[in-house]
Amino acid sequence: MSKHADAALITGASGGIGRALALVFAEHDYDVVLVARSEGKLRELAKEIEQEHEVQATVLPADLSVPGAPQELFDAIEQEGINVEVLVNNAGVAVNGPFHETALEEQLRLVELNVTSLVALTHMFVGPMVEQGSGRILNVASIFSFFPTPQVSTYGASKAFVLSFTEALSQELKGTGVTATALCPGYTETDMIHGALEKAGQQDIEGWIPSFVKMSPEDVARQGYKACMKGKTIHMDRWSNELTAQWVKLQPRWLVREVGGLFSRLARQ
Repeated sequence: MSKHADAALITGASGGIGRALALVFAEHDYDVVLVARSEGKLRELAKEIEQEHEVQATVLPADLSVPGAPQELFDAIEQEGINVEVLVNNAGVAVNGPFHETALEEQLRLVELNVTSLVALTHMFVGPMVEQGSGRILNVASIFSFFPTPQVSTYGASKAFVLSFTEALSQELKGTGVTATALCPGYTETDMIHGALEKAGQQDIEGWIPSFVKMSPEDVARQGYKACMKGKTIHMDRWSNELTAQWVKLQPRWLVREVGGLFSRLARQ
């Protein structure tokens, strides 16, 4: 069925940006390895991909917030004999609300999934990529990578880590044939965002967001794929996000903090 043996491994592939990325890579003749907790959704997606594209879709359910899960996933892929040419670290979770009011276990699960598993998988796969002289890493960060994010403090910090890590990695990999890209989307209409806002009782915030700021997972995925293929280090999906990031760079840190705090207080009211 497959046109070639190279595969794209996508974590968090059961919905949102991850699902859209899996479809985009399949459209471009990559076999795909689909990873998420929801086996049912992954199998539905695999069936759709194999029916529409002449590629192979491998389903490997995993909860990457559990310590040891990245190693088990890596071992399973080696056992399957799959050559991962592209690693897409998309799996992530958000916790909305004041840090002191949210459960510690939720915060630690976020760090394990958004940061620790991403570092582990990157370390496991980048070595073989460098040895073969080719490969691409696409890490899904966020516009929140660029400034402090009250009410989603740990989430924003985790995405700041992803951005900094990817930038450093892209420099280390120069001349190896391997590239690292950070995709930094802004507001994307996904179940994760809707769920986090609903859990915090802040669904009304979505009505305040202008339509020109919102993006669909499909549009974000197509932009992310192109940036990854070009070996671009950082990609933002909207000119408005680019302007925001540039504005933050030019302002004193106290002002950036105060503006973030003001918006978070307005949102809670």
